[in-house]
Amino acid sequence: MKKIAIISTCPPQECGLATFTKDLKGGMELDPEVIVNIIAVSKFGKEEFDQSVRFVIDKERLDSYIQAARIINEEYDYCIIQHEYGIFGGADGIFITQLINNLTTPLLTIFHTILQSPSLQQKEIMDKLLDKSQAVVSLSPKGSELLINLFPDKDHSKIKVIPHGVPQFDYNQGLAKYRLGLQNNFVLMTFGLIGRSKGLEYAIQSLADLDLPNFKYLIVGKTHPNVLAHEGESYRYELQNLVSRLNLEDKVVFVDEFLTDEQLKEYLTACDSYLSPYPHEQQISSGTLSFAVGAGAAVISTPYWHAKDLLKDDRGIITPFNDIKAMGENIKLLYRSRRLLAWHRFKARSYGEQTTWNRIAKIYTDLLSNLATPVRSLVDYEKYVSFDLKREA
Repeated sequence: MKKIAIISTCPPQECGLATFTKDLKGGMELDPEVIVNIIAVSKFGKEEFDQSVRFVIDKERLDSYIQAARIINEEYDYCIIQHEYGIFGGADGIFITQLINNLTTPLLTIFHTILQSPSLQQKEIMDKLLDKSQAVVSLSPKGSELLINLFPDKDHSKIKVIPHGVPQFDYNQGLAKYRLGLQNNFVLMTFGLIGRSKGLEYAIQSLADLDLPNFKYLIVGKTHPNVLAHEGESYRYELQNLVSRLNLEDKVVFVDEFLTDEQLKEYLTACDSYLSPYPHEQQISSGTLSFAVGAGAAVISTPYWHAKDLLKDDRGIITPFNDIKAMGENIKLLYRSRRLLAWHRFKARSYGEQTTWNRIAKIYTDLLSNLATPVRSLVDYEKYVSFDLKREA
């Protein structure tokens, strides 16, 4: 029996990382010889986590990270860290280094953000994770390339590329459209937590003056919690006002919800085309884009890093950054050419069927099995912690 601890956010927290963790855990546990527990990271500790959460790290308390390391070393065969700078405590999330300094269990780190030009401290955190991990994972080839360029002297054989997993879709578009009351519509969709970095204003502006009968653009998702804390719903109100000024109320629909898995699958199955209008290139992974491709949607995306990797081989259409006219022309192209639409949908589905979570989770389980033999001696661990704490002091 393999016991695996995953350090991450997780439901009921509402973010892409939490969803990734839940899906990875579910896929791994299809193997009856695998048990997965979560070491959740929380800022306030008020969430009602389920019994799969073994321990909750208080984001801003260093001793909480040390306690988590002790639990993992004593109870688990392998550890996975889902790394994003913002989920851990300290500047740039540096508190995670306190945990890995005290970890003896074999470690796999999944980098969800890899910056081309990280700050000195951000690079030091990545450097520490690379040194302490027996394997590190990038979710796209571009991320692997960045890691190799940033750390030319590291052991590059430990860097693996594993695509973002996606749900298993039934591809029954007609039924999904009927259930959502969209059976007579061409459906364009964007989903995910809403914030100013998503480029939704460009997407809305691209629809102005397009003659598209029976067309709906669904913007699905709640406002990002961090955005909500700093500026409330101001960005959403700006988008709604833009829709009104452009007289697009009959075309643009806001679905202000954090969808359940089944709801999300239904919306994605119903959509004909998916729009990913990020205004900047430094994005090595997008779960929303991966899900859209997995659902067999014909994707239109700006050329950020993950999109350029994922949409190769006709799996979608790349449209230039911040070019409203070009974006509109591409939307109109797929709307009018059902043959081209069907081709891109076929290519996306063919790829997506190879990246379902049950397949991706098996790759992770096999990778873990090839890591170093676990070291779980309590005596050795206590010596290690004592030495490390003296050194840090």
